[in-house]
Amino acid sequence: MNEIKLKRGRKEVVFKKLDHHFAVRLKRGKATDEMALESACGRPEAEVKHVDSAATENMEIFTVKKATDLEETTKQLRKAPASEIVTHMYAVDGTPGGAVIPTGTMTIQFKPDVRADEPEKILAEFGLEVLEDLDYLPHGYTVRLTHASKENPLKIAAELQKRKEIKTAEPDLSFRIAFQYAPPDTLYPEQWHLKNRGDRIGLVAGADVKAEEAWEYTLGSRDITVCVMDDGFALDHADFAAPGKIVAPRDFGQDDFDPTPVSEDDNHGTACAGVAVAEQNGAGVVGLAPGCSFMPVRTSGWLSDQSIVHLFQYAIDNQADVISCSWSAAAEYFPLSTKIEGIIHKAAAQGRPNGKGCVILFAAANDNSPLDGEKDGQIYHQGFALHPDVMAVAASNSLDKRSSYSNYGPELTICAPSNGSPGRGVVTTDRRGTKGYSANDYTYDFGGTSSSTPLAAGLAALILSVNPELTSAEVKTIMMETADKIDPENGQYVDGHSPLYGHGRINAHKAVALAAGDGEGRLPEVLFMEHRVNKPIPDLGEIEDTIIFPLNATINDIAINVDIKHTWRSDLRVILKTPKGDEIVLASRTGGSGDDIIRAFRSSDEPELFSSIIGTPAKGEWRMKVVDMAKQDVGVLIKWGLAITY
Repeated sequence: MNEIKLKRGRKEVVFKKLDHHFAVRLKRGKATDEMALESACGRPEAEVKHVDSAATENMEIFTVKKATDLEETTKQLRKAPASEIVTHMYAVDGTPGGAVIPTGTMTIQFKPDVRADEPEKILAEFGLEVLEDLDYLPHGYTVRLTHASKENPLKIAAELQKRKEIKTAEPDLSFRIAFQYAPPDTLYPEQWHLKNRGDRIGLVAGADVKAEEAWEYTLGSRDITVCVMDDGFALDHADFAAPGKIVAPRDFGQDDFDPTPVSEDDNHGTACAGVAVAEQNGAGVVGLAPGCSFMPVRTSGWLSDQSIVHLFQYAIDNQADVISCSWSAAAEYFPLSTKIEGIIHKAAAQGRPNGKGCVILFAAANDNSPLDGEKDGQIYHQGFALHPDVMAVAASNSLDKRSSYSNYGPELTICAPSNGSPGRGVVTTDRRGTKGYSANDYTYDFGGTSSSTPLAAGLAALILSVNPELTSAEVKTIMMETADKIDPENGQYVDGHSPLYGHGRINAHKAVALAAGDGEGRLPEVLFMEHRVNKPIPDLGEIEDTIIFPLNATINDIAINVDIKHTWRSDLRVILKTPKGDEIVLASRTGGSGDDIIRAFRSSDEPELFSSIIGTPAKGEWRMKVVDMAKQDVGVLIKWGLAITY
């Protein structure tokens, strides 16, 4: 069987076996080249070549010269006593550049009504052993294959997904990531993204984030920590060398506490970090949040479901406030696993010292393609940027127009200045000396959504510096509501949102002023309540679920998040019932033959839909009603939520 079809998160994914590639993990040591593999496992009969390393999973990647030799070679290596795992590699939905490796562990989530003795029986049937309970997934576990396992993780997952006792069965995967590069300080006049005077070719005055006005309120507090997850950081750089600047450094690639660059190509993280938090020290450059502390967390070019959990759990445990990720999966179509969705939600909901949630930002990526959709026959799904708790950051250029490479779609949150053609690059920190992007300690042409993302992260840090009691959702709301609607002629804005710029280019002055209580009007307060329902929707039937809003408050803005898993979404009618008795039809047999309804309905985007309740009392029972109006297809109301700004 060369293809296996599985559910991953909320999406169906086809895994196609690669013809030449396989991966090896030894019980001891690493097979870092052909000689090391031969020494540990014996000489393969076929010609093999070492091509890459997936460091976070201690796996080494090899190819065979002839595709016909793959099965015999892997079979031979599996017999070697030194081998722990020898596995095929797979392309995700036909994109070889997005190859993945099954790591030998899986995520299993049982349904809540399963008898107490069933999980142990099912795990034993498939030769699976529990490694850990997952506190962010009810009845969820990480399990690993043992010698009693008769199939590979993908085939086991395919069988388990058919079992009525199982809610989730997903093989943990290792996957390549793609880094999205495309003041008194001496180089500050070059940092147009902070203050654009329009005084040179390629610049338009005002195409910046209004940093100087924001700095009148704060340069950032050392109590607020920005975690940058990337490929390595030059911590000996003068712009990171200040008392209390560096906190909780970690290298998950080398499994130590020194996240400095390892290879000659590890340049990306230093540049990203400088955009966010470079110190104001009278030399070089300055970040948007120079006074904030910096948590450098190094990754490798390959990550896995489990290593993503480790990354975000580390940020939670070490009290990061903002998490900046200027990368995505290399595969164009990459749905997140249930495990990754869960740990990111945990960080956004429970992170930070006060438990009010980490602000998490991901680069929208640089493919000039939709975040979620089709272009030129290729289907795109940028799972990390699409996570509902994440801010997806696009890029605008020094002329206040869209950077031509920047991804687009209704899922974008905001944009921030970066490079473009036409336009100028971003000046930021580089590895010292001749290493790095340039021959000195700074690079003058950084860019991509890799640069816009840490810039937005710096703003989130400034906001929390003036008001640390804000929740992560409130920070996101402030950044969206205060963004500038640039390029109104071409931005395709509908009800304040553009598919090219999100809610607009970030405005640090307006955002920090509002967070400090000095903006136009008072600081908006938001209460978000969510029910994880997991209730089946009967065929030709209906279900209801209730959320009780506890506060005496007047509705200024409202957002309804809906997550429905269904095999034919145009069967469904989705209705919100308000405390005063109004019924608001959110969806009525729309969406054609597509699956699922996963989206947010916002009064800011659809004012007419919610016009009857803006300005009315919020307190009381809010009910979500889902009606199936046609035979055959069925589904589940996974969860729904209510965010009321008052």
